Amino acid sequence: MEAVLAALLASLALGAIGLPLAAVLLRRLPDMGAGLAVPLGLLTVSLPYFLLRVADVLPPGRGGYLIAAALAGAGAALVARNVRWRRADRMRLLLGIVVAASVYFGAFLAYTAFRSYNPEIAGTEQPMDLLFLNATLTSPEYPPRDPWLAGEPVSYYYFGYLQTGVLTAISGVPASVGYNLGLAATFAATASGLVSVAWALARWALPARARGYAALAPAAAIILVLFVGSLSAVFEWAAAHERYSEPLYRAFGVDYLLPCDPGATANCYAGPAGARTSAWYPTEYWFWWRGSRVIPGTITEFPSFSFLLGDLHPHVMALPLVTLATGIALALWRGRVPLTLRRARARPWEPAVLGAIFGALAFQNAWDVITFSALLALAAAARNARLMPGGRALAGTAAFLAPAGAAALLLYAPWWLTFSSQASGLLPYVGEGTRPAHAFLQFGVPGLAAATLLIAAFPGRARLGPPAVAAGWVAVVPFVGWVAFAAARGDLATGADARGAAGWVTLAALGLAAWALSALALTLALGRRGAAPAAALAAVGFLLLYGAELFFIRDIFYGSVPRLNTVFKLSYQAWLLLGLAASVAIASLLAAAAERLRTSPSGAGLLAARAALPPLGLLVAAGLVYPLLAVFNRTEGFSRPTAIDGLAWLQASDPDEYALTRWVAAHTPPGAVVIEATGRRWAIDAGGNRTMVDANVDYTDAGRIASRTGRQTPIGWYFHEIQWRGDSEANRTRLVERQGAVDDAYVTSSPDRVVAVMRDFGAEYLVVGAVELARYPGPFPDYDAFLDRVFESGRYRVYRLPEYRPVSAP
Repeated sequence: MEAVLAALLASLALGAIGLPLAAVLLRRLPDMGAGLAVPLGLLTVSLPYFLLRVADVLPPGRGGYLIAAALAGAGAALVARNVRWRRADRMRLLLGIVVAASVYFGAFLAYTAFRSYNPEIAGTEQPMDLLFLNATLTSPEYPPRDPWLAGEPVSYYYFGYLQTGVLTAISGVPASVGYNLGLAATFAATASGLVSVAWALARWALPARARGYAALAPAAAIILVLFVGSLSAVFEWAAAHERYSEPLYRAFGVDYLLPCDPGATANCYAGPAGARTSAWYPTEYWFWWRGSRVIPGTITEFPSFSFLLGDLHPHVMALPLVTLATGIALALWRGRVPLTLRRARARPWEPAVLGAIFGALAFQNAWDVITFSALLALAAAARNARLMPGGRALAGTAAFLAPAGAAALLLYAPWWLTFSSQASGLLPYVGEGTRPAHAFLQFGVPGLAAATLLIAAFPGRARLGPPAVAAGWVAVVPFVGWVAFAAARGDLATGADARGAAGWVTLAALGLAAWALSALALTLALGRRGAAPAAALAAVGFLLLYGAELFFIRDIFYGSVPRLNTVFKLSYQAWLLLGLAASVAIASLLAAAAERLRTSPSGAGLLAARAALPPLGLLVAAGLVYPLLAVFNRTEGFSRPTAIDGLAWLQASDPDEYALTRWVAAHTPPGAVVIEATGRRWAIDAGGNRTMVDANVDYTDAGRIASRTGRQTPIGWYFHEIQWRGDSEANRTRLVERQGAVDDAYVTSSPDRVVAVMRDFGAEYLVVGAVELARYPGPFPDYDAFLDRVFESGRYRVYRLPEYRPVSAP
């Protein structure tokens, strides 16, 4: 409980640091940005900490974090002192603070309570996430060292881990606790940010007499973005109780839930006959995992899945920041002064702050920077278009944003110089297209809810006509680009056939939605209607889904599942944007249905709004089946013991291994290199010789000491290092050589070879724990004869390399 309270107080402090700047940047929002203060405060502390650590000004450890927080706090106080607050602004800000704090604290405590039933940091990629968190916390130098590749800097977008490290260090809790509280803080900051943005969108969209209904939008946004999940859960629930229709399941593309035919085992349910569950919810282990893999060959993760799973991944930690970036873009759009180079010169802090925020998008999750920077540029251009002629508006926008772009590159240069992207270009997608049924199951709730903006904000056919023609490029240009690109590569005929009739239907539906909502946004913008931003967000959301059907970024998965990451990352962005737009649609429809707002003089809009609400409500309810079932499955009906330390499971299951881990963390210097098992499995053959029988190390407990302590080891998860550093022959050779050398330290009979391996890697310590005993059967070298035993617990040992005596006679 003390750790939870400490994290809440740290969050409060970070929010107080971010509040003055939020109130200046986001003054146009109804709450003056109070709901976005925590991510802004976290950024305000994390960026100076990063830069000052790179410059070797701040000391490592908690003291450096506290100094950075104090500096950021002093800057925030200076901003607050120099702003002239009007009475109305103070009242808005006070109301915003109360609402934001209530939502944040409620969401933080609720998620912490849920996470306490499954706090273990184990399985999936959670060891990797803990590794990077520990790296940012313990590295003696910056940029941080890669604990899974001793001597090398991290080659990843790790700003989210750095920010979680800020919260962890200020709270004074261990990394294994900060991991889970960081997830809670991410969930809570996203919730409060959604309140701020959705409230603004709805107040702008609704006429004055109906603005009371704007309060519905924040609740709708939280539900749609953070709770709604895949509609496949409805089918999972029915199948678990053996209530299914084979034709219906096949029609919706969930035939993998149907019982296998005799002799078949693939793409069907191969379990025993009879009821598949022992409770009202499905009890099959992690049944909810399938909800993020409905579209073959892709990952279609969504926030409720992410927070159920508990991986502290960059795309999850980025949710508060992308919500902040969206709020900044919306506030910029509402301004009344042209954005030009003159303004940038008069207020140089403004492009600098924009550069810090939008540059952080790349550092936190590189996939976000293009989408949300484009959103910023669109907002700035739309604002200038209201105030200046077309050509001057575009030139002014470019001149205003150029210094922000330069600031983004300059501020984050130390990271750019060490980051190695594995993206190698844009290619046309010429494989099987997404089936409409699969698209509906995954994106139906936020997508169709957002599309109802066409009903809620319909301006009339006469006004919609000309903008509809102008907006046609939104759907046509990407498609023409795909045709030209595929033809140039000689893949056009292949791609057209491979997409299939179903894939073409999905593509047409997504393109039509993007076009219609773009036309609506343009019409509303030309009429200076407040619903234009919501329509624009919906259009961008559909455009992301549409684009992911046409193109993909070539990366490490090109040879097997080429569009896996593209669909994954773009659909995740789309989910947020569509959820925000849908919250405005729901608020508008409810207002219309209550007869407090009429969308057209004839009353046709009112009739349409009333007709749209029941199916929309049913759709949202179906989307909430996923979290309802998954939460009970994940917690085993809330019957599991609770904890908040992510390593409590290790302490309970293997106390000696836990003691070894804690000893390494407490008694070795932060920059130490520790020899531990590579994870490759060895066996003793018939001749009594050791032979390697399994080279797979990823997603195992390989590198667990480095992960749990932040100390470096020569080699951790092999394929992940390939993903981060490039799939080249040189990298493969280098990493395999490291694996071979470390294995030698356990399977050799020569003390000199052990010492040579340790000295080659600069390692002072060697571990013999649970993994080493399991991976290397047979006798180990007699380490006690030439190394110092510095820790012992049960069968587990830690040895230290002595520097004062030879190992053996010449």
